[in-house]
Amino acid sequence: MQEKKYFSVEEANECIPELISDITLLLKLKEELEKLHAKLTPFLEVIPTNGGSKDALKLMQIGEEFRRIVESIQERGCYLKGLEPALIDFPHLRDGKEVYLCWRYGEREIRYWHEIHDGFTGRKPL
Repeated sequence: MQEKKYFSVEEANECIPELISDITLLLKLKEELEKLHAKLTPFLEVIPTNGGSKDALKLMQIGEEFRRIVESIQERGCYLKGLEPALIDFPHLRDGKEVYLCWRYGEREIRYWHEIHDGFTGRKPL
């Protein structure tokens, strides 16, 4: 396991362009997964799957791509906290105490932080 990374505001901001790309793709994949799930659920409730359905295969492929992107975000040292809304937390040391820099999809830069246990509702301006 890698050592925990603490981000400066500048380092976190440097991650945002790639995170925008990742989150945009995750949101599209999520939408596709939801459509396929809705399409497959009635079928799976009536007939046991044998893995031969094209839709079932597509569902697995999209799920794998989704997992890969989430792992890529985590490997950078930041935390995907959700997709509705899409939130990323960056571990940060503020006055010697661990907190999170908080970024919400759609924001151009890091402008907020919060205590670890406060979450999004506890965001404070930098």
